[in-house]
Amino acid sequence: MNNKIDQQSADNIRALAVAMVEKAKSGHPGGPMGGADFMHILYSEFFNYDPSDMSWPFRDRFYMDAGHLSTLMYAQYYLLGNYEKEDVASFRQWGSKTPGHPEVDVSRGIENTSGPLGQGHTMGIGAAIGAKFLQARFGDWMNHKIYGFISDGGIQEEISQGAGRIAGHLGLSNFIMFFDSNDIQLSTSTDEVTTEDTGMKYEAWGWKVVTIDGHDHEEIRKALADANNETEKPTLIIGKTIMGKGCVTAEDKMFEGECELHGQPIGNTGADYTKTLLNLGANTESPFDIFDDVGAFYKNLIKEKTAKPLKRKLKSMLGDKRTKRFQIS
Repeated sequence: MNNKIDQQSADNIRALAVAMVEKAKSGHPGGPMGGADFMHILYSEFFNYDPSDMSWPFRDRFYMDAGHLSTLMYAQYYLLGNYEKEDVASFRQWGSKTPGHPEVDVSRGIENTSGPLGQGHTMGIGAAIGAKFLQARFGDWMNHKIYGFISDGGIQEEISQGAGRIAGHLGLSNFIMFFDSNDIQLSTSTDEVTTEDTGMKYEAWGWKVVTIDGHDHEEIRKALADANNETEKPTLIIGKTIMGKGCVTAEDKMFEGECELHGQPIGNTGADYTKTLLNLGANTESPFDIFDDVGAFYKNLIKEKTAKPLKRKLKSMLGDKRTKRFQIS
């Protein structure tokens, strides 16, 4: 645990998201800037996978509901070595590996194609049901976690209601969903269209619900640790975040939480692109760089995960023959 590197890593994700959208002249920078802290803590401390074998069947899965926040995934997976610099620099370009909405690419960690809001919620629930079936059929050694990420717009969709109800009814304790609650939707604040209590709604469906500061790394850690220890219910982590976290104006004044940061390059808003990059610690001349300290941290993290993956533990416990029987993606 290193508070400085954690903050730098989250800011690096923010800077990359901003740079991708600015270069493409299209996209959604504000949401990824809010969700960066959760993604870094999840992938650096909790997510179980083998960097040398992204299709390892015993891996945890991550299902993105808010497909328009694709830069959040691309930036995080770039730090993890799943994408190259030129990939993130060609965001939304014809033929690139980083389309505007994520498309299934398990080799890079993209488990689902997402676009229509609410669909990722259902896909994650489906995967959690499948994982529970495998656990029941073959034992706890088949157990793994399914993580979801949803935004204000996605959690309002009616398809999410059905998925939420069945997850609670079935007691899918292997499903953990982060709700990036920044109170901003497509073109307005959420309070202009809804007044329901989302936490109470999910609790009524049988979920464990916790509300945290989505930028407080200690609160994120505790929420994820508790969710991983839950054995009876799916968990909804409501992370109160700030749209466009880290944005500043040309006069270096904070410009966060504004609806206009949602779906366009920040240079087209009241924020200043160059000053925001500087505020986040990025190199304005080379905005797609991974910060030196962040790169060193993730290089070591990848090495550790590759050297001691759970797969090798399973092989030593069960033997290669039994493990190979379940090489599913």
